Amino acid sequence: MIYLLGRPADSEPEPVQPCRFEVSADVLNVRSGPGTEFDTVDRLTENTAVTAQPVEQHGFRQLGTGRWAAQEFLVAEPDSSCP
Repeated sequence: MIYLLGRPADSEPEPVQPCRFEVSADVLNVRSGPGTEFDTVDRLTENTAVTAQPVEQHGFRQLGTGRWAAQEFLVAEPDSSCP
């Protein structure tokens, strides 16, 4: 006997919930890729609320397509589900 666990094949996958963070640096550079060698495309100021993807590479959190910020300056909001 084989037991399969999971959702029915015709069910929709649950959407990935974006993470919510607050900027802790005076000014945080938003870069085009996950590293300081990438161009700065924007700047965020302290206490700015941002949404991000559950993707982190080389210490940088993906905020959106072509938008990355240093994870060490992002503080997860209490009800955020992001690691």
